[in-house]
Amino acid sequence: MPWICSQRLAKALTGPPVRCLGRLAGDEAAGTAMTFALVLPILFAAGGAAIDYSYALMSQTKMKGVADSAALASVRELQLARTDASRITAIATNVVNSQLNDATTTVNVDFQALTVQVTIQKQYTPVFGVFSPTTLQSSATAKMSGSMPLCLLGLDTSSSETISLEDSAVMSAPGCLVQTNSVNKFALDSHDSAVLKAGMICSAGGVLKFVSSNFDPTPTTDCPALPDPLASRVPPPVGSCDFTNTIVDGLTQTLQPGVYCGGLKVTNGSVVNLSSGVFVIKDGPLIVDKGSTFSGKYVGIFLSGNNSNLAFDTDTTIDLSAPKDGPLTGVLIYDDPQGAAAPAAQLASGLVCNSMAKKAQYNAPPRQHQIYSNNARNLTGTIYMPKGEILVDASQPIASYSAYTVLVVAQLHLCAGPTLVLNTDYSASDVPVPQGVGPYGAKIFLSN
Repeated sequence: MPWICSQRLAKALTGPPVRCLGRLAGDEAAGTAMTFALVLPILFAAGGAAIDYSYALMSQTKMKGVADSAALASVRELQLARTDASRITAIATNVVNSQLNDATTTVNVDFQALTVQVTIQKQYTPVFGVFSPTTLQSSATAKMSGSMPLCLLGLDTSSSETISLEDSAVMSAPGCLVQTNSVNKFALDSHDSAVLKAGMICSAGGVLKFVSSNFDPTPTTDCPALPDPLASRVPPPVGSCDFTNTIVDGLTQTLQPGVYCGGLKVTNGSVVNLSSGVFVIKDGPLIVDKGSTFSGKYVGIFLSGNNSNLAFDTDTTIDLSAPKDGPLTGVLIYDDPQGAAAPAAQLASGLVCNSMAKKAQYNAPPRQHQIYSNNARNLTGTIYMPKGEILVDASQPIASYSAYTVLVVAQLHLCAGPTLVLNTDYSASDVPVPQGVGPYGAKIFLSN
């Protein structure tokens, strides 16, 4: 083209200059049009690819946000007392489905690491069809840390003083949660010089205290009620009577698992060892008194039927750990919620919680149980009494040697001066902790 222009410039000496320039412009326009026609499809393809890529990136970003939301929402369920992988998966999937159409959700729950991973896959079909349909994927992992296991839950939802301490009583629950579900304005009570120490203290209602030192830390009020973590636990079967009106009086004896109709009494310095298994105490009390010893490893006690309450007197020795397998895995004592009311048994020592006895006239759950032993250092496992009230008093610490002790009861009262210790050293025992007992009070964050 330069040589053509040169010829035309030469001729311009004899012709109008405009003629050369016009022809030059016409030739340039034609070339540009041809070039543009050739490049146009490429430009369209590139533009379409850019738009499709932008849309895909937007979809990917939205999927990531949804995955984050689903992971955070579902990992919170690990704080609930009763949960499982299917429930957590359902919550995550519902979050995804509410924001994305035609997405596939995969949820991985790790109860040991306390994490929930949510992975979302979604088919993307390009608008301009420059590239083939592709599968987009985003994932998020949420973690719960600083978890706080449950060591005491008062299930009564309306009574005053559902968890209470008086005189010089002490409850020590380091690193775990103490909560009452009662919405009463005095649901949680620690007065006189009594002290309740825990990792976290919660009341669905209010708190009654005399001085700030009655609680450590200061309780949180108006907490959401926690569901019964063992509500779905099926009690052990109760067959026909294996033993009837059993009394061990002044003897050293090994007792076998079975159904003890009419109750079981260990008295007058008896030394009783329980063989591993489930002991059903049916239609009568379990009483240990007058200097007797009552011990057993991997033992579960089911208080079934009418008048089947429990009483450990002051001068007794109690040493028990829950089963590591079977129907009462991890549960040391299970009080039948269907049983009829049973007032506290009369003990040889005559010890009673006076203020609690008055309260019991108008505010007691169906059953009353007494733990007054001055040598009940090992009570490893979970004590489950959803309709029961436990009265505690002793001059020596209770459950202080237990690897862990969990109480899920309707009400708990510490009387004159006991020290109740609720440990959570789960690794120190081969007795499993029932699923659903914790963790609570945790921090939640995205870990990726």
